[in-house]
Amino acid sequence: MPKRTNDFQKLIYLVRTNLAAGATVTESKMLPDRLTGSEREVDVCVEGTVGGSAVKVCVECRDHARPADVSWVEMMKTKHERLPTNALILVSRSGFTAEAQKVAAQYGIQVIALQDLDRADVPALLATQSSLWTKSVTVTAEKVIVTVLPSETLGAETVGVMPDNLIYTADGTELGSIGELVHVLLNSAHARNELLNHGQTDHVWFELIWEPPRDRTGRPLFLKKLVPLCLREIGRIEVKGPCEFKVTEFGLRRGILGEIKLAWGKTKILEKDALVVATRDPSGQERLSVSVVGSPPGTDGKSS
Repeated sequence: MPKRTNDFQKLIYLVRTNLAAGATVTESKMLPDRLTGSEREVDVCVEGTVGGSAVKVCVECRDHARPADVSWVEMMKTKHERLPTNALILVSRSGFTAEAQKVAAQYGIQVIALQDLDRADVPALLATQSSLWTKSVTVTAEKVIVTVLPSETLGAETVGVMPDNLIYTADGTELGSIGELVHVLLNSAHARNELLNHGQTDHVWFELIWEPPRDRTGRPLFLKKLVPLCLREIGRIEVKGPCEFKVTEFGLRRGILGEIKLAWGKTKILEKDALVVATRDPSGQERLSVSVVGSPPGTDGKSS
């Protein structure tokens, strides 16, 4: 059976991701049923280590207009008795009946209701009066220029390279192509931060400079010169091409989940629907998570 998800489950997943420092949070986690041996889906699973032992905290979500009643609590208790669940949390958008809360407490199950503070979209993040904006950029590497350092017999040179030109280490080991190197560069956190921090919506051309370029172990990179046959150390790589920046403002809904204040809303990132969730815990720490619709579970972006 394919994994299922919905906006409310995605919201809870992103909230748990924000709060689970040092833990692994998975949406639509499949866990083995001790009785049948088959896999069963859990809305959100938080896995970590406590006292040297692995623990699983499972979160089940209910997105109904009416408060969750005792039958749902009983059903979830029975389900998780057969799963490797160490602790169970039930979350309901509309809260729980008094009977459901009482029974859950007897079972040791934590129940949390999502209390909407603003049911209408408002341009506010948590309790502050501010708008939330998303900024995205698309780039195309149209030109790559490499500068090689001077040697005992040759002077410095600046050359245009092709995507299939190869990169080497000092001992002649082939590392890959220029095209592969540029792909890694453009998808690096450094390049992304540079582009998003300095790019504006009226910018249509970008330039990224890597100086001096190094592999993951800190070794210098080399191009091979055919005449005379030798390796030339690369001192600088410039990548240039067209770009497009987009900035979008969107409204948020605000709410409280247990002791956590949160704000969430939908927007467009690179023409795809995305859910953005901001949380503030009791200590005042704020975190932001983004989930793009269509991305595999567990691959959502997150930033502090």
